[in-house]
Amino acid sequence: MGHFVFLQNTVSVPGGIASPPGDHTIDVIDQYELSDHDLADTDGLLLSQHLDEQHLCECAPMLERYLRQGGSISLNGPLYQPCLHGLGCYAPLPSGKAQDWILRLEGTHPITDGVVADDLTYRQGVIGFWSRGSFPVPLGSTVLTNMIGDDTPTDFVWHRDGGGRVLVHPGNDVWFVHNDKSSAGRFYANMLDWMANERSA
Repeated sequence: MGHFVFLQNTVSVPGGIASPPGDHTIDVIDQYELSDHDLADTDGLLLSQHLDEQHLCECAPMLERYLRQGGSISLNGPLYQPCLHGLGCYAPLPSGKAQDWILRLEGTHPITDGVVADDLTYRQGVIGFWSRGSFPVPLGSTVLTNMIGDDTPTDFVWHRDGGGRVLVHPGNDVWFVHNDKSSAGRFYANMLDWMANERSA
């Protein structure tokens, strides 16, 4: 069982956060109260695409310290103000053609275990919900998915030199698939399991 913290900056709490898969627990705290909380016993910090990016950048020293202590962060959304040193800015896929947003899994990883690429790509037959762009992939990263348009890395796990891990996902928050009946729902559940296991390793 893992213990996580979700930073909230919306009126309601997403279903995948309120009722996480497995035996995991997630504490919901207001984004602007992050500095008041001790993350020492937190297996993972869940950062939504809806957060105040400027404030998140102001919290960078706290985030960096948490990672140096061996923590994991799930960073979601097309961020234009990276809150972590060494992470570049989001860039949309230049062509913007739907067929270019089709995903391919890259190798094997606990987060994508049992996940079928097409289940991430298509939502009721529509392409583009998972991601339409990417971040530059830092050294020391493991790429999980690519967009086939120009072989652009999409999801990746960044193993930081100073310690800690960051799952970078440049699209909608990964917990939006928590109730998905296809294999896509496993991505979020696997992510929580992986973060908890890495913390206890």
